[in-house]
Amino acid sequence: MANSIAAAPSVLAQGVISALANKLPVLNGFSSVFTSSIAGAGKTIQVPLIGTSTATEFGSGGYTTGDDATVTSSSVTLKHFKVSSRFSPLDVREYGMGFFANNFVETAAIALSQKCMTEINSLIVAANYSSSTNTGANLSYAEVVAAQKTLDDAKAPDKRALVLGNGYLADLRSDSSIIAAFQLGANVISTGSLGSIAGAQVYQFSNLATNSESLAGFICGADAIAVATALPFNEIPGAEVSQATDPNTGLSVQVMIIQEQSGYLNVTATLLFGCAVGRATSLRRLTTA
Repeated sequence: MANSIAAAPSVLAQGVISALANKLPVLNGFSSVFTSSIAGAGKTIQVPLIGTSTATEFGSGGYTTGDDATVTSSSVTLKHFKVSSRFSPLDVREYGMGFFANNFVETAAIALSQKCMTEINSLIVAANYSSSTNTGANLSYAEVVAAQKTLDDAKAPDKRALVLGNGYLADLRSDSSIIAAFQLGANVISTGSLGSIAGAQVYQFSNLATNSESLAGFICGADAIAVATALPFNEIPGAEVSQATDPNTGLSVQVMIIQEQSGYLNVTATLLFGCAVGRATSLRRLTTA
C-alpha cells in the first residue's frame, strides 16, 4: 500500500494550496507577508504597513525635512493550524486513492481557509477599530459610498476591501443602484459576483461572526490588517511529507501521510498563519445595530 501512494503527498499538497489560495482571495486586500522560509508556531514576523504621506513645498529645510511619512509595521505571531483525516484501507481499495485525494483537498482547503478567516474576524471589534456605521438590517450601495468617505477622510490607502457576510452581500446583489448600472448589473445577474464597487473589492465571508457587536461586514484600506504566513516543516519518522507554495502569493502548506500498522492512512495538511491589527483608522465596521 505504501508504495502505491508514494506520490500522494506532493499531489495532495499541490491540490490543497491551489484550492486554499482560491478560497482566500481576501488576503489580497490586506498588508500581507507570505514567506517560503521555514518557520514555526510562535515566530514573530514584522509586516510593513505603508500608509500615506503628505507633499509639501520645497523650502530651506531641503530634502531631509520629514513630510509626515507613515511607514510602520505590525508584529504578527504565527499559529500552526492543521486538518487531519483517517482513511480505512478497505475504503481506499474500494473507491481508489483518487477519490480520497479529491475529498481531502476540498475539505482541507475549506477547513484551513475558515480557520484563517476566523482569526481575522476576531480582530474586527470596537476595541481594535472604533470607527463603525450602523447600517441596519440591510446594506445599500449608498451606505457603502458613505463608509468609503470615512476611509478617504482618514487617508486610508488603496487597495480597499469590502468584506461582507451573506446577508449584506445579498442586499447589494439586489440593490437597484447596482442593477441599474448596465455593465456591473449584468455581471451581478449572470454570476452573482459584485467585483469592485465604490472603489472597493467585494469579498464574501460566509461565516462572519457578529463578535457580540452586531458585526455584519467591514470596509478597510490595505494597511488596516497585517497578515503573515510561512512554510511549515515537520519531520515525523515513517511519514511521507511534501510542501507546496502558491507561486502568486507565497501561501504555503505541508501535507503528511502516515500509514499505521493496521493499514489506516492518516493524512494531515498544516499551515502557519497569523494576523494583527494594523492602522486602526483604516477600517470601518458595518453593523446591524
